[in-house]
Amino acid sequence: MTDRKAGIRRKPGNRLMIILLIVAVFFSMIGRTIFSPVMPYLQEELAISLATVGTLFLLSSISYSLVMVYSGYLTAWIGHGNTVVAALVMITVGMVISAGAGNALMLAAGMICIGAGGGTYAPSGIAMVNSRISIEKRSTAFSFHEVGSNSAVLLAPIIVLAAVPLLGWRGVLLLLASLAAVTSVIFYVFGAADSGVGAKPNLNTIGTILRLPNTYVAMLVFSTSLTGLHGVYSILPAYLVEHSTWSPEHVNSLVTLSRVISISILLLAGPIIKMMGRRNTIMVILLFTGVLTGLISVAQGRMLELVVVLQPALIAAMFPAQLSCLADIGETRYLNVTSALVITVGMIFGAGVVPALVGVLGDLGVGWLGFVALALIMFLAVAVLMLNPSFGKR
Repeated sequence: MTDRKAGIRRKPGNRLMIILLIVAVFFSMIGRTIFSPVMPYLQEELAISLATVGTLFLLSSISYSLVMVYSGYLTAWIGHGNTVVAALVMITVGMVISAGAGNALMLAAGMICIGAGGGTYAPSGIAMVNSRISIEKRSTAFSFHEVGSNSAVLLAPIIVLAAVPLLGWRGVLLLLASLAAVTSVIFYVFGAADSGVGAKPNLNTIGTILRLPNTYVAMLVFSTSLTGLHGVYSILPAYLVEHSTWSPEHVNSLVTLSRVISISILLLAGPIIKMMGRRNTIMVILLFTGVLTGLISVAQGRMLELVVVLQPALIAAMFPAQLSCLADIGETRYLNVTSALVITVGMIFGAGVVPALVGVLGDLGVGWLGFVALALIMFLAVAVLMLNPSFGKR
């Protein structure tokens, strides 16, 4: 096809592709993370309990996960790039629905739609990086890719602190919906062309993947890392506001500071992984995060502030190593299905079951027990990695 016939939809270079994916994953992530810092305002206006908050995040994660498993049908039909565009459109619609919510049920509908958009994005975004970037540069590429998702986690509380007094929480969601819609158009024009197609998630393919031992190791590792980053983050602001004398503004300020440190570490993830190796990077960070997660249950005052700031400090640097390891499991041609299965389990547990469980325990007055259990699960993941030396060895 000539340039004249192709028009402006040409295959993007690797650098442009990474930039566009960074922006896309930013909106994929902020569509979900914005609800954590904004939730105290939602609780006040819509009169929803901490257990309901946890349930909302669980529903969003289930939607994310179920759609991710079946997104292969969409990528096989329209390709990875157009699938990313579809994901951004779903996120836009979900934010508009959530902005108009008058009760928990309508809010759940919006969050489910946003979760579906995130689940649609993930396998295609990961596949585009893994298929275009060499293994030597892949961890660095994913480090830059993860800047988008971690920037969303960083900016969510800042946006809430700055914009809610001016626009209200509904206005904040509508603003983000507008920006996500613009991003979908830009990605369609500059990033969707000739991006490859995915494999359909048929039973034979899924069965092949599930027969590989490292698939289950990856599921456990992703579950624990998503627990440490998104599971704790989702429920922590609402939990701390309800179980301490801190204001929502103070909690969001601490969370913001924690994400600044996290992104700073993420920018060094490539050299860290190259020096330590993918396996050692994952194990060291899980141990560090497990200790800090457990301390949330007992720390108080200034000590608790320090724990909240440091708990997610290193874990973001683990995701480039994990995402790179996915390419080593099974055959490259069904990488999107492998990614979907692994991240599905991780999202259901780490970003769904965890906040729901901690929310219920918090309403019962024993929320500390949830953080202790999460720490023990992270230590278990390290033990499993030590017993499976082939995972991430390449």
